[in-house]
Amino acid sequence: MVFAFRHRPCKVAKLHDYGNLMKLIAICTGLVAPLVYRTASGDIKTEASGIKKQAVSTEQNPIPIELKKLGLEGDEQCNLSVHGGLDKAVYMMPAEHYEFWKARRQEKNLDTDLPWGFLGENLVVEGLDETQVRIGDEFELGEVRLRVTDPREPCHKFAIRMGFGAAPKQMIQQGNCGWYLRVVQAGQLHAGIGLKHFVNPQGKTVLESFRYKTRKGQMLSLIHI
Repeated sequence: MVFAFRHRPCKVAKLHDYGNLMKLIAICTGLVAPLVYRTASGDIKTEASGIKKQAVSTEQNPIPIELKKLGLEGDEQCNLSVHGGLDKAVYMMPAEHYEFWKARRQEKNLDTDLPWGFLGENLVVEGLDETQVRIGDEFELGEVRLRVTDPREPCHKFAIRMGFGAAPKQMIQQGNCGWYLRVVQAGQLHAGIGLKHFVNPQGKTVLESFRYKTRKGQMLSLIHI
């Protein structure tokens, strides 16, 4: 369900028709681990990264996962200057984006069997995208409440993970970035649960914010692999 609020999400003002379709379909976590890649010059390098995540709760196996103010139990971030912290405790990604990335990897003759968490997301959601979600919006998932803070900005580690250097540029062009969340109310959550969406009508959409942040190249340098 989707509601609107002015300054605080305390009064229900409007229910949107698409609300009944919103659902959390997977929760993903991962520890910081080596990310090995080959540079354009052929050198083999290794960097630490928390981008490798895997589903720990799915609709088929909806195990409850503890969510605290700094993120999910069993999850780690590496570079805390751009990931993690109170304002980027968890990262939500629309499930619908996976078809785009499968097609791009197929063009590169890369494996298209991408499990949930492959893109580095913590929460995989169905029925929402960057044009419907605004900065300052809040989601209620059972006892948990989350607030949208920022779009994801792709860096060179996303290119490494995807297996081709153009991946960050394609994310920018497509606008399929997903969004970071602050934990307003901690608790347990599990895959399969529905979402209540409290809209902040004063906020920019995630897509508008993403376009603004990336329009002048205001992002980390990309790498060709």
